[in-house]
Formats: sequence, C-alpha cells, structure tokens
Amino acid sequence: MSVDALLAAMFPGDPACKIPGFAALGLDTGAMAISEAAQVVGRALADLPQTGTAEVNEILRALRKSHPEAAQAFIDAALAAYFTAPEVIRALRGGPETLFPHARMLPDIDYALLEPVFERGSPRDQNERK
Repeated sequence: MSVDALLAAMFPGDPACKIPGFAALGLDTGAMAISEAAQVVGRALADLPQTGTAEVNEILRALRKSHPEAAQAFIDAALAAYFTAPEVIRALRGGPETLFPHARMLPDIDYALLEPVFERGSPRDQNERK
C-alpha cells in the first residue's frame, strides 16, 4: 500500500454528504508538513505484509507499533491537512464559513505599562533571590 492509498483509505469522503475524500482534494503531500513523516511511513508500509484486505485501522496500528513517532506525526499532519482544506470545511459547515466566526481582536495596549512587571520578574525569580 502506498502513502496516497493509505490517505485515501483514512479519508474516503462521503458522496452522499458531499464530503470529499483525501484523493479528491488534490493536495501535494510532498509539499506539506506530511512529507517528512510520509517518507518514513512509506518505507514502513513497504515492510508490512501485503494482505490486500487489511483495514485502515489495522495498518495504522501496525505502523504505530513499528514506528510510533513517525506514525503519530503522519496522522497529525494528515488530519491537519484534510480538515483545513477549504473543500472539507465548506462541506462540513454547509458553506464557506470561517472556522472561528466569533474571533475577537484585542485593542492595542501600551506595553510601557508592563515594564514594572518585567522589572519585578517572575515569582520563581523572587524566590531564588531570597
């Protein structure tokens, strides 16, 4: 199984709900944060016995067992890439909404007001002085 096939199996999409699969997104896995972990996972996939009927969770369990750090990095990067794709966000939210629609901007502050705090130091620094 290739890395692309694994990603397609991890994120198959749902045509009934108009949620695209990973393969339909056309993401360049070589240019994303996924690429470094994908190289390790790709080599590990080549070492796994090819049963042809292995379920994606079985494959991921085997990867976690043989290469725990690379497998977790790969999964994290794949999740981030998939769920930040505009097509997926649009499908999950029912339109082109922002992920954080109620974001607030803090007003500019006068950082000079914080100088006494910085000069005083942290409580740990004060305990070390005693």
